[in-house]
Amino acid sequence: MKKASILQFSLLSAALCFVFFTGCSKKSDTAANSDSSNNTNNVANAMTQAMGAANAGATHKSATHSVPSATLASFLPNLGGYTAHEPSTSSANFNGVEWSTAERQFDNGEKHVKITLADYNYAAGLTAAYTMLMNYSMEDDNQIQHGEKFGSYPGWVTWHKKSNDGEIGVIVGDRIYLMIEGSGGVSLDDLRAIVNQVNLD
Repeated sequence: MKKASILQFSLLSAALCFVFFTGCSKKSDTAANSDSSNNTNNVANAMTQAMGAANAGATHKSATHSVPSATLASFLPNLGGYTAHEPSTSSANFNGVEWSTAERQFDNGEKHVKITLADYNYAAGLTAAYTMLMNYSMEDDNQIQHGEKFGSYPGWVTWHKKSNDGEIGVIVGDRIYLMIEGSGGVSLDDLRAIVNQVNLD
């Protein structure tokens, strides 16, 4: 598989997930059609920006290998007050394209947190795909979505107001992806505090 095809696949996958994600939140909304139209236009603009970033990043060299999932797992934090599950790791290699992840789930009554660290050896492709999440900003009665800096690292926030659940994502060195998901009473401030417990440097 050629690198350009890999990049387009990664970007398309993220774009489709993003459109589906924002589209679902709109389906449950009773806002006027003009609001829905504006949201669609915003998504289209964000995708266009991401495509531009993808094309610009297509000449970047990929890393030889992804970081081993066991190494990623060693950076997963422990959360005080939560029952921690054993870390789960996975890795894949397809024609030299490598992907590795490590994740850990935490429970405290109804509260649930999942922390994931991921790496992909064609980092430029994945960075470009997530550019749309960092560059897209919107807020309505149901959802908040915007880019946000965590220390010196870029990232994004997605939060569902009515169900009180969401995700923070951080990109470290255009390479490692930290994703923290919370539900069941975990607040957005709780998720930000968890980011601070991870040694991003």
